Amino acid sequence: MKKILFLLLLSFSAARQSNQKKIDSVRVLVEKAFNEKNPANLFQLTGEVFRKQLPETELKNVITQLHNQLGTWKSSVFVKSVDGVAFYKGIFEKATQDVYLALDASDKISTLLFRPNADNKPKKDYLVATDNKMQTALDVKVDSIVRPYIQLKHTTGLALAIVTDGKVYNYNYGETKRGNHQLPDPNKTLFEIGSISKTFTAILLADEVVKGKMALDDPINKYLPDSIPTLAFKGVPITLKSLSNHSSGLPRLPINLYKKGDPIDDPYKNYDTERMYTYLKHFKPFREVGLNYEYSNFAVGLLGNILAVQNHTTYEKLLAQKITGPLDMKHTFITIPAKQEGNFAQGYNEKGEATSPWDLNSLAGAGGIRSTINDMVIYTQANMNKAPANLQKAIDLTHAITFEQGQQIIGLGWHLTKNRNIYQHSGGTGGFRTLVAFDKTKKTAVVVLSNSAEEVAPIGFELLKLNK
Repeated sequence: MKKILFLLLLSFSAARQSNQKKIDSVRVLVEKAFNEKNPANLFQLTGEVFRKQLPETELKNVITQLHNQLGTWKSSVFVKSVDGVAFYKGIFEKATQDVYLALDASDKISTLLFRPNADNKPKKDYLVATDNKMQTALDVKVDSIVRPYIQLKHTTGLALAIVTDGKVYNYNYGETKRGNHQLPDPNKTLFEIGSISKTFTAILLADEVVKGKMALDDPINKYLPDSIPTLAFKGVPITLKSLSNHSSGLPRLPINLYKKGDPIDDPYKNYDTERMYTYLKHFKPFREVGLNYEYSNFAVGLLGNILAVQNHTTYEKLLAQKITGPLDMKHTFITIPAKQEGNFAQGYNEKGEATSPWDLNSLAGAGGIRSTINDMVIYTQANMNKAPANLQKAIDLTHAITFEQGQQIIGLGWHLTKNRNIYQHSGGTGGFRTLVAFDKTKKTAVVVLSNSAEEVAPIGFELLKLNK
């Protein structure tokens, strides 16, 4: 049980924001059930995917052990919300914990994570290597932001780039694989970029739209097999736009994602188009289309599949033809060429254990891309009006706001900050965390890639402040 004593993670990292008030309300109920040592009440708050992975009897054991270790849950302080997951600082009788909580479409718990607060996390007893020369004020500030992250015992490597005043500043820390003493190489080291892939899929959609081949308000059934029933709620169809801006009403993950025998450490690997279509044949929309935000890997993965079929090719080939080729991104792939396999960084989970690479199969458009820091700088600069003219039109369309609800402001793929000046997307797979954030007006940007499953978004946003 040591494996789950500190960690209770019951969904994959690509979850996005639910309504914060609802999450807060559920969090209060979680605290109450925890303090009353009543796992049955807690179990009633969980969703189907959660229950499938952690039966009630196992949840009871986990909560009992956590309560014995942590004592009474005294209070919680909301820290931030990233990718649909609310982050809290949980003050317990015996320790402080980071508590992560997210809900599914039915407002049931899909993610619940307890782990030691950063201040309590074990640290390395040596200074992690870096190519940061510590010669300028920027160098020193970057190091002060990155050090607390890279000195954690379970983190391994990190590559970042800051774009400002027309210049690119690269910094690399740690190792591409534990013990190999090799810093990430900006031109060579490949990272899984996770859900940042969704912005590439958005550009592919926008390219079809600007060329008049598809329309954002097209019902998705127009591009699906006739065997799939009309996907609509109260007469309003699920559209291509709603797939990209997470307002389709499709769930974050399909219920048939997991089957007996599927690899736990590579959860999407066996999810092929046949499984996708089987799910859609039996799915009955139950939420208004275009009115509610629910982050969905399945929706964007489906969109990528639709775009590939529409172009009579694969998503991977379409990506190369429409984006990475024109932008001369020579080190961005889904399938890594044999000659570059040695450049693929080893990923590590939240405990510092080596992880398997993720193969997203038919859902590649939701998070299947691998890339280097320099290629991601090229991509980010293209989003700040440095792309070929034809591609720039598609990119600009992805930046136009298509959905707004409370804190959620979305173009196609990209999330915008409340003041609408920063476009951003983070990503995460089993052993990687990433962020791209940029200010189009100021032409400043930050790209952060890590081969550790420790969130890097706080680092990225702090680094972006340096450009203000």
